[in-house]
Amino acid sequence: MQLSVRTVRKYSYIVYPSEVVVYDDCGNAVVKCPTEQEAKEYIRNLESEAKDDDI
Repeated sequence: MQLSVRTVRKYSYIVYPSEVVVYDDCGNAVVKCPTEQEAKEYIRNLESEAKDDDI
């Protein structure tokens, strides 16, 4: 019997004057990026990795 546990995480980001910080759904800082575009790409990559893990 194989069990599959699916973890659904939501990420958000806050733009500060010097950096953009990506947070997980618990409010923990995940990564600091120099631009908003990089933060969006990081979140997109995390979400696509999670989908790949479900397969």
